Amino acid sequence: MRRSRWLFWSFWVIIILILSCFTYGVFLYNDLASAKTAGYDETKKQILENTSITNIDKIEQFNGAASYHVIFGENKDDEKKLIFYPLKGNEKDLTTIDQHEIMPKKEVLGQWNEQCKDCNLVNIVPALVDEKVLWEVTYENNSNQYIIDYLDIHDGTRYEQYRFNRTFK
Repeated sequence: MRRSRWLFWSFWVIIILILSCFTYGVFLYNDLASAKTAGYDETKKQILENTSITNIDKIEQFNGAASYHVIFGENKDDEKKLIFYPLKGNEKDLTTIDQHEIMPKKEVLGQWNEQCKDCNLVNIVPALVDEKVLWEVTYENNSNQYIIDYLDIHDGTRYEQYRFNRTFK
């Protein structure tokens, strides 16, 4: 009798612990996912109210010396635009580019894939470095280096590159 009672309570304690861990994991995931897109709604509102953009296709984030929301949108004349919206400061100095002037992301990916066949792509995002508009290509090579490559957004030529060696395995 005593042993079955101990098993009964142990079983329920384990079930409660598992459910608690699962619930905590769900809340943590949701919190991290919402933090990743924090401020997108406000940026969207400001862009639609204060620029000629009438439709926003997507928003990404670039973090460099300064952080930007990168807006892919179009105006009333169906011209596709790329806008860098700075996250700091009250006065927003926007950088705007016509998307037809830039090298498409698929071409950048194809060019990168030819140069680095055994690499693992992490991300490709438009970047603004030293007032120059670039593609930031982040990847890991087969030597276990983490690489950030900045390519000209118009023709794909390399602007600068950072390589980080993995310290711990």
